[in-house]
Amino acid sequence: MSGQAMILWLEEITPNDRDAVGGKGANLGEMTRAGYPVPPGFCITTAAYLDFLRRNDLAEATAALGELARKDEAAFEREAAHLRALIADGELTNSVRAEIVAAYTQLLEKGAPEGQVAVRSSATAEDLVGASFAGQQETYLHVSGAENLLAAVKSCWASLWTPQAVSYRRRFWAGGEAVAMAVVVQAMIPCDVAGVAFSVDPLTGRDRLIIEANWGLGESVVRGEVEVDRYTVERTTAGISPQFSAWPGHKTRQRIQNPGDSGGTILVDVPAGRRDELTLSPEQVRRLAETVSALERHFGLPQDVEWGFWRGELYIFQARPLTVRRSSWFTDSIAGDDYLWTSGFLNERFSEPVSPLGWSLVRELLEELAFREPLRYMGYPQADSLPITKLYRGHPFVNGLVFQILYKPFPDLFLPEDAYRYFPGGDTDLRKKAGYPSSIFAPRFLFSLLRAFLRDPQNWSPWHNYRQWARFTAEHRREMAAIAEQVQWLKEADREVGLEALWSLIERAQDLNRKLLALHRWSLTHADLTYTLLRKLTAAWLGEKQATKVCAALVSGLPNKSLELDQELRKLAEMPPGEEYEAALAAFLTRYGHRSFSLDIYHPNFAADPAQVRELVESLAIAHHTSHTTHQDGEQQREAAYNLVKSSLLKGVAGRLKWTLLNHVLSLARRYMPLREDQRFYWQETLAAMRELFLLLGDKLVADGLLRDRNEVFLATKDELEAYVRGGRSAFPADEIQSREREFRQLRGEHELTPHLAYPAFLVGNRPLEVPEWREQILAGRPVSPGLRQGPVKVVSTPAQFSKVQAGDIMVTRSTDPGWTPIFGLLGGLIMESGGQLSHGAVVAREYGLPAVTGVAGATRLLRDGQIVLLDGFAGTVTVMQNNCRPATTHLR
Repeated sequence: MSGQAMILWLEEITPNDRDAVGGKGANLGEMTRAGYPVPPGFCITTAAYLDFLRRNDLAEATAALGELARKDEAAFEREAAHLRALIADGELTNSVRAEIVAAYTQLLEKGAPEGQVAVRSSATAEDLVGASFAGQQETYLHVSGAENLLAAVKSCWASLWTPQAVSYRRRFWAGGEAVAMAVVVQAMIPCDVAGVAFSVDPLTGRDRLIIEANWGLGESVVRGEVEVDRYTVERTTAGISPQFSAWPGHKTRQRIQNPGDSGGTILVDVPAGRRDELTLSPEQVRRLAETVSALERHFGLPQDVEWGFWRGELYIFQARPLTVRRSSWFTDSIAGDDYLWTSGFLNERFSEPVSPLGWSLVRELLEELAFREPLRYMGYPQADSLPITKLYRGHPFVNGLVFQILYKPFPDLFLPEDAYRYFPGGDTDLRKKAGYPSSIFAPRFLFSLLRAFLRDPQNWSPWHNYRQWARFTAEHRREMAAIAEQVQWLKEADREVGLEALWSLIERAQDLNRKLLALHRWSLTHADLTYTLLRKLTAAWLGEKQATKVCAALVSGLPNKSLELDQELRKLAEMPPGEEYEAALAAFLTRYGHRSFSLDIYHPNFAADPAQVRELVESLAIAHHTSHTTHQDGEQQREAAYNLVKSSLLKGVAGRLKWTLLNHVLSLARRYMPLREDQRFYWQETLAAMRELFLLLGDKLVADGLLRDRNEVFLATKDELEAYVRGGRSAFPADEIQSREREFRQLRGEHELTPHLAYPAFLVGNRPLEVPEWREQILAGRPVSPGLRQGPVKVVSTPAQFSKVQAGDIMVTRSTDPGWTPIFGLLGGLIMESGGQLSHGAVVAREYGLPAVTGVAGATRLLRDGQIVLLDGFAGTVTVMQNNCRPATTHLR
């Protein structure tokens, strides 16, 4: 021990000294040497801590305590308290005492305001990537006098063995109890304003800076004791944006130096006139943002920074790797995203969160064929650069601007009736606000349409497109027969199958999907237009009420693949169990086994999971035996409606002209309406074959040790799988798959719990356009950790109330103390009255994966134990779903 330095000044610390000075000390030393405004100070190294343990016969006790923590929690807490007391009573050697006091005296000579220092723990298991250890060890502020300093040093050492620190290490650090403690001593800066800053948004991972501030010392911000000021600073390609957004908090309290002799800080009232005043000037926001951004570049990682201003000067007290929700595959972040996004086009195709493979297969086709190419046909200049689709919490959305542009040329009379679902409130007039086309007579628009039509008139024309379908279905049958034969051969062959051959077959199937959608986009358009025109004509000539009923009947029961499937299911439902039923079921699966309830190939089709069919048949059988409703034949309905309209219109010359036009529109509508259903039959036939091929590829990945199970292949994207095929093991993101699996499971659970919240109708950027109106009572706050959780609440004011918390409970508290960390492992969620995104409660909640909302005024008073609430860590709301006790008397917003 004698050969190791007991004291290192911050400017002496190098990156090789981390084991000697701990995470915080290493970062402070690196910032000091790089010229950042760090208060002067020194570090009492881990050599002093280890020497102290050895000379006081405590080394074996710490090792035994780590083992005891894994076996007997109650015994561990008793022994840990005893160890902390022994550390507090232990003796420092004269030489170590002398070195610490000498360094302290030298620091005072360098300049420490009012002769006071801050004493900060710096463990070797601290400020790590992925685990901040925020608040797990002690910090002592406004310490003065050598004896008080030495006592604070021993208290820092003892804090390594609190239950919360040990619990946190066991969860987030692989080093077990092989941990040591250094202590940083710095000049105490009595800040005028202080707080914390993140170099990226900790909730979303978005590339913007978040600053939270309060008057006085930053301890009030870190502890979550106040409603802080919040600033967001965007980044641009040129650096920090000169513009920022600021939200003043109602800052009722602040932390200042304790005026007594004991040191430390106290919480005092903020003068009334300053409570709603912003704490930072624009110049201070800019300086702080530039410094935090520079620290991110310096360390090469997003940073969590504690800072303060005193007498106009900026000081950095701490910088550590940011514990942030990693950029999620399931939520796209688009720079400068303030677009309106609509779920209207995709929510009926993907009602649940999508898998990476399922969405990547469909997205590359939909973006190009359904949106970009039509925009090009219209001559839209940004057709290739406009963001078209995005995911939000695993749910797909389409840029609302696309629909504004596509529908703007339509006069109200011919606007497809389904268009309303793409606009908030069904306000289709929003399409008229699109900047392009300026008019339907704009030369660029007209010439582009004409050129596109001349290139592919057969598909564009409603009088020819359905004929193309007849030719395509014949081609599809031939191609699918060949692909199915190859798939079966691959499945049955007990031989090594080459990856290139497997991928070639996948691409062949995807090319068939591409042809289908290139054809179907026009048949879908023709179906929308002809049926809309049919509705408009019948409404004009027969009246709105009659038109609604008649039009539905005119196209009801038209033969299509979905109707065929339904009829076969009903036949099965009418059959008694037995051999005949099983044979009929097998025949059904041979014909319709490729069908699925979703376009996402993550979900097994009927053949892969026949239980879906059996359950459906059982439900239909029960309905068949209990229902007394008689269903009129679709053909009879069509004929009756047809004769009604014909007899109503065939009156005079004008009537005959009306009938001729309507009959022609009806004939086209009847050709295209079934194709809306038939395309799903053919598309899913191809997707079913692709599903089998990707599972075979999954077997390869399992054999290579890159996946645990073949079904995990659905958590990789098509591009990632192609990279594996072309580039081998090193090209596959195996580490990402497990985290995606956990997030995908969470998103599916959230959707099942509250689909209306999990999949909002519209977004602006990544924010739901509006929080759905609830009849239940709602409390509003700020989201600080994402997720949805429904469960009972437990209101906790002190650790003495921890015993009432059960697994999955949602804890309601004013704010959390770092000592409460062990309880987080039980929680289902967290509701706090005060604190920001950077408070300890928020940081630890994110690390434990718990949804959390803060700033919920009066939560501990308004909520009662046992109430069932829905905690939305995305929207920042707490919805009271059920009262199991006397309801609160105060009205909830």
